[in-house]
Amino acid sequence: MSFSFTRRTDVKDQVRRIAIDQVQSAITECRGDGDLDKTVHGLRRRCKKLRGLLRLIEPKCRVFDAENRVVRDAAQGLSGTRDAAVMVETFDALVEFDSRREGSPQLNAALSGSVRRILRGRVIAGPEAIDRQQLLGDLVAALTPLAKRAETWAIEGRGFACLGAGLEQTYRCMRDGMAHARDEGSAEALHDWRKHAKYHWHHVGLLQRAAPELLHGRKNLVDQLAELLGDHHNLHVLHEALTTAPEPVAAEGIETLGDVIAERQAVLVARAFELGRQLAVEKPAALRRRFELYWQLLPDAE
Repeated sequence: MSFSFTRRTDVKDQVRRIAIDQVQSAITECRGDGDLDKTVHGLRRRCKKLRGLLRLIEPKCRVFDAENRVVRDAAQGLSGTRDAAVMVETFDALVEFDSRREGSPQLNAALSGSVRRILRGRVIAGPEAIDRQQLLGDLVAALTPLAKRAETWAIEGRGFACLGAGLEQTYRCMRDGMAHARDEGSAEALHDWRKHAKYHWHHVGLLQRAAPELLHGRKNLVDQLAELLGDHHNLHVLHEALTTAPEPVAAEGIETLGDVIAERQAVLVARAFELGRQLAVEKPAALRRRFELYWQLLPDAE
């Protein structure tokens, strides 16, 4: 089963089957022998999908807290293997931004080379030093019982009522997260906004088959919003990582790097709020009613 609802009937069974499919696919990937970084990236995406699905049924499922914790903890065990590589990608994108903006580039070859040596050292000391069997074995051990439990998840309501409250609640959190980020302006507040946007993105994807032409565009725009906020967060983490590195960048280099990061973050935040205001223009109850109408467009059976 794909990561989406395909019919109006048997909603609870579809929820269970989507969850089980994600877990089984994750276990299969754990038992493969592909590139570790790519495997971990795919596994983290599956964990995020599972948590998105759980958020959709949260108000109607008593085991939400326990199951969400299981998936969250499993994903956290994978984070270190991917984060180091992301920092390299983030810095490369920052250098590209610096080279294209008005005025002369601030990140000269010496500074860029120093930063890359530090970041690549983290990559070498990260995934290569990890016991692959232990890492992936821990994930299998955490998720295998979840698949069995998912077969008997108790979900209240019937039809769209199983999903509507979770859809509305997550969308409201996304709107509130944007307001809080606007008021606070902190990296933490922006990161929290991104988390809720990602959950909403998963929800739109799960319901997309009901009105594919209409919801495809919304899903893409929410994805763009999450990417903007994700890039902002990665830059924040990059700056923190370099200021606390065992092999620190020279003080003047850190100052220059901080200035370029702040400039890039300002561009990202401006675009994020521009897009976020459009995506959050509806009241939560209105969005829920609209999606319930879309839901009626799904067939009774596949």
